[in-house]
Amino acid sequence: MQKLTPQQAREHNLKLVLRTIYNSARISRADIARLTNLTRATVSDVVEELMNKGFVREVGLGPSTGGKPPTLLEFVEDARYLVGVDLAEDEFRGALIDLRGGIKRKYNTRVKQASGSEALNRVYELLDVLVKDADRPILGIGIGVPGLMDADRGMVLKAVSLDWQNLPLRDLLQERYNVSVYVANDCQVAALSEYTFGKCEKTESLVLIKIGRGVGAGVVINGSLYHGDSSGAGEIGHVVVDENGERCGCGKRGCLETFVSCRAMIRKVERRVKNEEVDMKYIFTAFSAGDERVKRIVLDAAHHLGLMIAHIIAILNIQEIVLAGGITELGEGFLKLVEKVVREHALDALAKVTRIRFASLGEDMVMMGAAAFLMKKELGLP
Repeated sequence: MQKLTPQQAREHNLKLVLRTIYNSARISRADIARLTNLTRATVSDVVEELMNKGFVREVGLGPSTGGKPPTLLEFVEDARYLVGVDLAEDEFRGALIDLRGGIKRKYNTRVKQASGSEALNRVYELLDVLVKDADRPILGIGIGVPGLMDADRGMVLKAVSLDWQNLPLRDLLQERYNVSVYVANDCQVAALSEYTFGKCEKTESLVLIKIGRGVGAGVVINGSLYHGDSSGAGEIGHVVVDENGERCGCGKRGCLETFVSCRAMIRKVERRVKNEEVDMKYIFTAFSAGDERVKRIVLDAAHHLGLMIAHIIAILNIQEIVLAGGITELGEGFLKLVEKVVREHALDALAKVTRIRFASLGEDMVMMGAAAFLMKKELGLP
């Protein structure tokens, strides 16, 4: 094993001590040394640096164990703000988030049909407002983007819904705002958010399928986000499921996205119900009322989604499948249809132990996940 350089060792110790304080209500330097196996001198040195940076503060004395009462430390949750951004839907969303995940300020900008340079300008508009409104130093910017990423370079290789290809988004934003920027697939950070902040019962692994403007999945295995060898894990929206299907924005025919995405379902319903404004709530109401113009579209979506989940279960044998995004507006009836298809097409022994549910987090999940991704990279938290 390669030996750490002094700088790497110091960064490791700093993150270790900070994480120990973060996970404790209040704690003494002596207890930090005991929990981390670092020397008291090293802990004192690191704590002083963290206090100078504003991440840690002293908060009085603890109970004495016979000698001098220890000075207690606590984490300063508003020492920095995180900027979390979600670019996955028709409305770009951004927020200032503290280091405990508390949302301090939100700003949304409508981007329906915006793509290419226009979509990028909307990102600038969103971030300009948030950065200007921050009354604390900003640790960095985390962004969830729909599509295929090169996470190491912060480049959007292909985002069909935004018409972005080989866009160096991280470099553009770092140059404009002079802070650290992390770019990741929106579904991957949504899965991280659901795992970290959501209701994952007795599981260390999950697959989150996010269905809104597009379709994608995020995978958490044994508590760690799985990106894939080239950061493309979870790109299920552009798997062809019917070669005779409609043309997809990626250029192929019959991708899963053309059956399951909210945008595709709304477009199909609009063709059948003239002069009416259609959204997912409209589709839910019409389907629940037995409207034949809508029923076939919903059943097709449930069928193709269920088949994809059956394949995921067979390949990964992950027992927690979470559905998120606008598709959840179709309610429990739609969920039951999907479960039925899964039971019919997956191996019984695997289907029986698999739980399929809606996400416990709402529309903020990608922003929160992007912020968590940033905080993990920069500070080793939470």
